[in-house]
Amino acid sequence: MVVGVGVDVVEVERVERALRRWGEAFLARVYTPSERKRAGGRAGVARLAARFAAKEAVMKALGVGWGRLRFSDIEIVSDGNGRPVARLHGGAAQVARAAGVDEVYLSLSHARGYAAAVAVAEARR
Repeated sequence: MVVGVGVDVVEVERVERALRRWGEAFLARVYTPSERKRAGGRAGVARLAARFAAKEAVMKALGVGWGRLRFSDIEIVSDGNGRPVARLHGGAAQVARAAGVDEVYLSLSHARGYAAAVAVAEARR
């Protein structure tokens, strides 16, 4: 059963500005160490923007605003096939358990200066 759906779109430039302004403090507040490690390379900022959008989409799918959860409590990783997966920690995991959420499905995309994400929270019970 679908518990919630979240959608978010982020301008890649917005994330780039945050990186210029706050640097490592921004990265540490929003991303886990493994997310920061994987963000290197040519598409690094677009990849970070897509993960930022995914974190906001997950919050929306869980029915909470970003003021209630830490961004770093939602970790966006890829499975062995490259499919994005949300790993929930801390407060995000607590909210998901309370809502009966067993799985969060994600789709991410970035093109022409924008990054987008869709999250679907599902309860299997």
